[in-house]
Amino acid sequence: MACAGKPREKPTLKKALALGLILISLGILDWLTTVLGVHYLGAVEFNPLFAGVVSSNVLVFSVIKLAAAILIGLLFYIGYAAEETTGINSRLGKLFLGSGYYASLTTLTAVVANNIIVVISTI
Repeated sequence: MACAGKPREKPTLKKALALGLILISLGILDWLTTVLGVHYLGAVEFNPLFAGVVSSNVLVFSVIKLAAAILIGLLFYIGYAAEETTGINSRLGKLFLGSGYYASLTTLTAVVANNIIVVISTI
């Protein structure tokens, strides 16, 4: 908890790595629950961009989905690590980075929760 007059604690490289790994883990869970639901439990992909690919070519779907998850996690890690190592002091930059991270975290969490509910309900 920050006290008045004290600067907010900067993210450490370990924290940046943890934040990136959380997004990567959620991306992997999204991929896993999607493949499990569509190929083994008869669920349907809701995203129209991936609906055809997941049904017809699971390898292409997997490469795209996992690469996107790793790329997103890596970009946020780089962003937070750059803030730490270079001492970036831009309020707008920090706001953009933080709000982008939390928007990604919220969206991926909702998607994974929905996938898990669908998988459980079809079992």
